[in-house]
Amino acid sequence: MCTTDTTVAQFKASGLAYRPEAMPQEPTHPAVNVTWEEAHSFCKWLSKKEGRTYRLPTEAEWSRAVGGGKYPWGNQWPPPNNCGNYAGQEMRLLSQSEAERLLPRGLTLIRGFSDRHIFTSPVGSYPPNEFGLYDMGGNVMQWCEDWYDDSHMDKVLRGSSWIDSGTPWRGSGHVFLESTHRSKFGPTDFLGYYGFRCVVVASGH
Repeated sequence: MCTTDTTVAQFKASGLAYRPEAMPQEPTHPAVNVTWEEAHSFCKWLSKKEGRTYRLPTEAEWSRAVGGGKYPWGNQWPPPNNCGNYAGQEMRLLSQSEAERLLPRGLTLIRGFSDRHIFTSPVGSYPPNEFGLYDMGGNVMQWCEDWYDDSHMDKVLRGSSWIDSGTPWRGSGHVFLESTHRSKFGPTDFLGYYGFRCVVVASGH
């Protein structure tokens, strides 16, 4: 599994059209506004470019890679400062008009939590997990290969993002930040907190 989310620069290098987000982003930030289909196309492009097979992770692979804690950072609540990019107190620095324009309506913040970034952050800005993987929680939600259920209408997204605090506007209690939480969206859906990382298929598999 790639250690970081796919960045803006990496996605643009594929020649796929990138939808710039209204928030400020740099080349080292995770690509956002990416559909499942586009993430799949990126993997095909990267496979051809490097001569080995890349794909999106299965949900089972993602579940293993996030680690064994209740949350990606461990078991404690609230999260320790700078453990990942979530809805921290930095967002209070925005003016009311900026917040209304750039943030989802009803967004709440994690009380007392700080992560140094208002929006997305450069990949690898926070400590890796036990497997050396960065941003398995926070920054962007990550597309998985699997369908969400047998209806074959929605694809699985795992992880949480820079807008998430786990409070009831997105779920009950802190459940949305838990390592086991699953989300579902259509394969052509995109938002400013959807991203992805790739896995490389081992030779002979």
